[in-house]
Amino acid sequence: MNNDNSKKIALARQFCQEVKEIAQKYNLPFFVVTDGASATSNNGCVAVKNARDNHIKWELENGHNPYEDWGQTDETNNKKC
Repeated sequence: MNNDNSKKIALARQFCQEVKEIAQKYNLPFFVVTDGASATSNNGCVAVKNARDNHIKWELENGHNPYEDWGQTDETNNKKC
């Protein structure tokens, strides 16, 4: 992975972490996707589930691992969203 791509992914993961923190503050379910990362937390919201299910389908069709746990492996120490 080149340096520019690494920086982009690190920023995307940081963004997802910040979205997670805001959602927790308001006790809201969410799904967010950006270039390089996605995150979700759901407590039964059908719209959030539908969005995530469609993203899983897209990831599988485009050669990505929809179950990658980047929070466990990346150097920014982000927790899984």
